[in-house]
Amino acid sequence: MSVTSALIKFFGGVALGAVVGAGVYLVISSEDEEGVVHGVKEAVNRALEEGRRAAELRRRELELELGFPLDSEKVK
Repeated sequence: MSVTSALIKFFGGVALGAVVGAGVYLVISSEDEEGVVHGVKEAVNRALEEGRRAAELRRRELELELGFPLDSEKVK
């Protein structure tokens, strides 16, 4: 392996480590509710709520199509 190749790999590793470290710092250091973690939690909660609404809509569509109510307690 040449010196140039070794230097490129070394500085590539340093750059990758810096990017990963900065990302971890942003996630961990946000102690207030306005930080990155809060944004991620909100996005996950919105996605979960949209999934629940879609599941409920599909359940109603199936009930109309089948002609009888589905017991939601047994489906879980």
